[in-house]
This record gives sequence, C-alpha cells and structure tokens, in this order.
Amino acid sequence: MSGGRWLRGLRPRLILAFTALTLVTAAATATATYVHARNLILDKVQVTLGLQVRETLTQLAPMLDHPLDEQGMTEIMEALDPPSSTDAVAVFLGGKVVHNDERLATAIPAELRRAVAGDRRLAWQRYILDGTPYLAVGTVLTGGGGPEPEVYVVSSLREEQAELDSMARMVVLIVGGALLLAVLLAVLSAGQVLRPVRELGRAARRMAGGDLQVRLRPRGNDELAELAATFNTTAATLDRTLRSARRFAADVSHELRTPLATMMAVAEVLEEESARLDDDLAEASRTVGAETRNLARLVEDLMEISRFDAGAATLSLGELDLATAVEACLRTRGWTDAVRTDLSAGVVASVDPRRFEVIVANLVGNALRHGAPPVELALRREAEEAVIAVTDHGPGLPDGLGERIFERFVKGDAARTRDSGNDGGSGLGLALAWENAHLHGGTLIAGRARDGGAEFTLRLPLDGRHA
Repeated sequence: MSGGRWLRGLRPRLILAFTALTLVTAAATATATYVHARNLILDKVQVTLGLQVRETLTQLAPMLDHPLDEQGMTEIMEALDPPSSTDAVAVFLGGKVVHNDERLATAIPAELRRAVAGDRRLAWQRYILDGTPYLAVGTVLTGGGGPEPEVYVVSSLREEQAELDSMARMVVLIVGGALLLAVLLAVLSAGQVLRPVRELGRAARRMAGGDLQVRLRPRGNDELAELAATFNTTAATLDRTLRSARRFAADVSHELRTPLATMMAVAEVLEEESARLDDDLAEASRTVGAETRNLARLVEDLMEISRFDAGAATLSLGELDLATAVEACLRTRGWTDAVRTDLSAGVVASVDPRRFEVIVANLVGNALRHGAPPVELALRREAEEAVIAVTDHGPGLPDGLGERIFERFVKGDAARTRDSGNDGGSGLGLALAWENAHLHGGTLIAGRARDGGAEFTLRLPLDGRHA
C-alpha cells in the first residue's frame, strides 16, 4: 500500500491525530515548564549577584577617599573580589581601568556599558564568551565628588547552564516517553475502536460477493453495536427478498414450460403452413415461431440461473478433447463457416461436456449477434490451464462496462445491439457462461481485442479442480 493510500485509512488517521495531540500537549507543557524554570534560575542568579554588588558598594562608599584615584579603584575591585560566584571584577574611571581578569574585563558588552553610563543604575546582561555563558552586573558608584567610576562584576553561568541542559534532556526524554506511550495507546485504542468497523467492512465485502448469510456480533451498547445490528437486519431482509425473487423466477419459469410447449407446437404448425399463406401472414407466422423459440430459450436460461442461485448446479466431469468439443459445438449450430478457428490439438481437460458447450455456444453466439465478422476462436494450453479466446471485430465493449457485462440482462450500448438477421439472445447468455466457468474453477474475463472489437477469454483448469 502506498504512503498516500495508507494515510487515507481511518486507523492511521486516528493514530496520527491522537499522537499529534499528545505530542503538542506534552511539548507545550514541557517547554513552558522548562522556560519557567530557566527564568527562575537565571533571575535568582541575577538578583543574588546584583544584591551582592549593591550591598558591597553601599558599605564601601563612605570609606573611600574622593575624588577617587587608582588606589580607590583597586579597593573597590578587592572588596568585590571575590564573592563566591564572581569570576572577574573591573572598575572603569575615565580612561583608567583596574581588573583581575583582562580577558573577561575587556569582553564586557558595550551595550551594557552604555546602559550603565546612560541610566546610572544597576544593570545586567547575559552573553556568551568562547562558548561559556556569563552574567555581567554593572553600576555607577555615586555619592562622592569628582568623576564616578563604573563597576562591573562578571560571573560564570556554567553550573546554571549545566543544570538547564540536564533539565532540557529530561524534557526531551519526557516528551519522547509521552510520544511513545501515546503511539502505543493510540494503536491499542484504534484497534479496539476500529475492530467493529473492520468486521463490518469484511462482512459488507462478503455480502457484495453474494454471501447473504453473513452476520455480525454486536458488542456493547454504543453506536457501532447499533450499526452492526442494523447491518444484520439489512442482510436478513435482503436475503429474504432475494430468495423470494429467485423462487418467484424459478416458479414462473417452471409454470411457463407447459404453455410454451403448446405454443411451440402451434408455432411449428404455422411455420410449416406459411408457404401456403399470403406474404403478411407468412411473415407473421415466421415471426411468431422465432419469438416463441426465443421465449423458450429465455425460460430455459432462467431455470438454469435459478439452479445456480439455489446452489443446485453440479458438474458431471469427464475427460474431453476441447478442440473436438469446440468443433462439434460450432457444427451443431451451423457456425462452422462463420467462425475462424485456431485450435491446438491434444488439449484434454476434465470438464462437464454439457456445461462446456454452454460456455462456448454463449460466447460465440454473443460475438455473432453483437460483434462484426470475422469472429475468431482460439484454443491453446498454458501451463495447467486451457485457454479459449473468442474475438470479434465489432465496436468493442463500451467504456466502463468491464465485469458488469456478465451481470444478468446487462447489455452494451446501441452499437452492440443484435442485427435483425440474427436471433436475439435471452440476455442471460454471458451470465450463464460466467457461472459455468466459475463452477469449473475457471475464470472468464472481457476486454478489448488488439485490433478493436471485444475479446472474451476463458481459462479452465485441466485437472478438474472446481469451485
């Protein structure tokens, strides 16, 4: 099954929807928790370091000599170095600077220095230096005469970053675990929910294939159980209706045989006397005879179809040379000159001779009535199968008809209607051919011939395997 077709299934869509919902919920919750925890950790570091700087400078300011010189700047640096979390201290006064770490002091962000110098307040900024996160806190020491120094304390955030990385890994693990659990639960839930749907689908396919005895077992009291009960009711009603229709067709066909026998006798007398009648009466008597024979053939076909419907159709198998049987069928019906044959010799199969003749006669008769000459019949052996192809050179089958051509009373468009010079069929010939082919365990398919026209291909097992 292709990816696009798989995704159109209800089961994968339910799994994907459930998984996506869980993933979005878990990811959103975990991300919000991580961001909140990150902000708390970093805010705590910023506030703690800021308070340390402010308290130290507040205590130190009264003890400094003013105006401040380099010695005073050094005293400030030494007073702030080191709080427990301090990596560097830098004091800027005019063009002078004192520090305890040149690398960190010179890397203090210019943006932070502008904020401190402009707003003259405590400010901080996080930044990355050589792959390591740092927090810089800066302020201006006020309260003395003369120029006021800028004081900066830089603290590494390695430990906090390690803690945040560990938390991020935990978030990923939690989201991954939630996703795995969601997929597992989705698969199990979808299986439970869709089991009745799958059973309904299988039952519907069986019913479409003709098994009207199929039933579902309702489970629970939900909508799916109600649907299963409705399906059972529908199948039972359809079964009763179809049985009644089949019984009616069989009964009508049986009842028609007696009056038809009388009509056939009368029609034969009329045809025998037609030579002594005037033209109109002669034509009428011949028409009555032809249509009576068509009606009799229809009744016989209906009775045969009824036997298939009732499951009463059986095979009387015998070894048969198919080429000889085909020639005999064509000769009996006077079709020898109308059909070109290409019959491989020695193709012997275990078939029911009468039913095999019905298949061949109906296929050839259909080609003669609805196609155009020449009609061709080819017999060959392929592996363990006998293959018979009947081809005509008419307009072919209408587009979209496909296997429906074997349904009862289904006919093609007007291009394949019967010629006035040929006897009309019952409308059941191809259906009977299909039923007899499947009764033998074979297949019968319809298609277009290479040179136009219709082609019917019959495949029968040689060893007598049958349905």
